Amino acid sequence: MLKKQNFLVIGLGRFGSNVAKVFYENGHDVLAIDNSMEAVQKTIDQKLINNAIQLDATDSNSLKKIEIEKFAAVIVAIGSSIEDSVLITANLRELGVKKLIAKASTEMHGKILEKLGVEKIVYPEAEMGRSLAKQILGLNTLDEFALSEDISIAEVALPKDFHGKSLSETNIRASFGLNILAIRRAGGDFSLTLTPQTTLQPDDYLLVIGNHADIERFQPAKEKTIK
Repeated sequence: MLKKQNFLVIGLGRFGSNVAKVFYENGHDVLAIDNSMEAVQKTIDQKLINNAIQLDATDSNSLKKIEIEKFAAVIVAIGSSIEDSVLITANLRELGVKKLIAKASTEMHGKILEKLGVEKIVYPEAEMGRSLAKQILGLNTLDEFALSEDISIAEVALPKDFHGKSLSETNIRASFGLNILAIRRAGGDFSLTLTPQTTLQPDDYLLVIGNHADIERFQPAKEKTIK
């Protein structure tokens, strides 16, 4: 059994809330923070995790109040405001956080985060684009990005059983323990705005977050190659 760890997730958009939820569902302690009380309340109402608070992470004095040193890793899940992302990252480095994972919206954003000492930088759309090229070339089609010893973000082909079904009909989260972050349509088009009524198509690829074993279980070996 993997050791229980403490994680801090900053930013409760789609990416951040799913990261927090998966850590929590896999037995880890998670504190999620966001500057928006609406986002925090939504997380609490949906019972995604058991500990979410409103806090302005761009204020280093506010960060000092949450015992930052106890977290095994901090995930900065803010991509919409590069300025806030960079300022928060700088604050965390100043406070001595050693393991930092951050979401970047552009290459320049990522380069700035890299210079600030971020250990892992996640580019959701870029990762899916690179995976598309690998698939066309017949290379590895299951791209996986480890967030911790037991949690990964991966792009996987849509299993045949789910072709033509809506997200609500597939019930992927309940059946496999996976949360969908985005869908890549045929031709490389990305869909980041998902609803329960979103219909899955045969050539779709899903960007999911979850336990390594659940990702493998969701994507049978016979379906990992492109025909």
